[in-house]
Amino acid sequence: MKIKKFLVVFLAAAIVWSISACGGKDKKEKKYSAYIENLIMANYLGASDEYIESTGANKKDAEAMYNANVDRLAKALRNYYGLGINEDDELYADLQKLSGKIYGNIKYSVGAAYKKSGHYFVDISISPIDIIAQTDTDVRNYVADFNNRVSAGEFNNYEKEKYEHDFAEGIVDILLKAADGMKYQEPVTVTVTILEEGDTFYISSDDLARIDEVMVAGSTFTDNTESSTSE
Repeated sequence: MKIKKFLVVFLAAAIVWSISACGGKDKKEKKYSAYIENLIMANYLGASDEYIESTGANKKDAEAMYNANVDRLAKALRNYYGLGINEDDELYADLQKLSGKIYGNIKYSVGAAYKKSGHYFVDISISPIDIIAQTDTDVRNYVADFNNRVSAGEFNNYEKEKYEHDFAEGIVDILLKAADGMKYQEPVTVTVTILEEGDTFYISSDDLARIDEVMVAGSTFTDNTESSTSE
C-alpha cells in the first residue's frame, strides 16, 4: 500500500447569528468567543438543540453541514489508505461511522476574545487527534500480512469487489479500535481574527482551514469558504 497525503477538502458553512440570539447588551468579547465555540461544535460535534435555539440556525442546514464534514473525513481516509470501496455502500457507511467517532473525540478549548491593534482575536487550544500515527504500525503490519496472503493465492478466486472489501474492512477495523482509545498530540494554539463588516462578523477561510488542519494530525486541507454571522 502506498501511503498518500492525508488530504481533507474543508467546506465551511456559514452560521448566521442574529442580534436577538446573542443578546444586544452582551460584550463583543463574549459574543465572539461564543461564535467560535458554536462554529467548532456545529462542524465537528453536530448541532445540539441548545445550539439551534441559541443561534437561530436552521436545524436541517446545521445537520447537513455536520454530515458533510463527516463525509469529507470519510473520503479523506478512503483516499489516504487507497481503499477501493466507491461502490461498497456498507463499508463506506462504516467509514462514515468511524469519521463521526473521530470527530466526536476532538479536544479543544476556546479562550476569551481580546482586542489588540484595533482587531479582536480568539485563541483556540486544540489537542490534535493522532489516529494516523497511532495506527501506523498496525496498518503496515496488516498490509504486509495481506500481501503475503495474496502471494499465497488466497484471493485468486475472489471477485475484485470482494477482494477490495476484505482489504478495506481490515483497515477500518484497525481505525475503529484505535478510536476507542484515541491518542493526541500536544496542544496547539490557533489564533483566529474576528473580521467585522457592518453588522456582521466572521472569520476568514484561512483561519477556518487552520482550525481544521490541526484537529486531526497529519492532515492537509484545501477549498474553504468564509463563515459569517450577524453582530
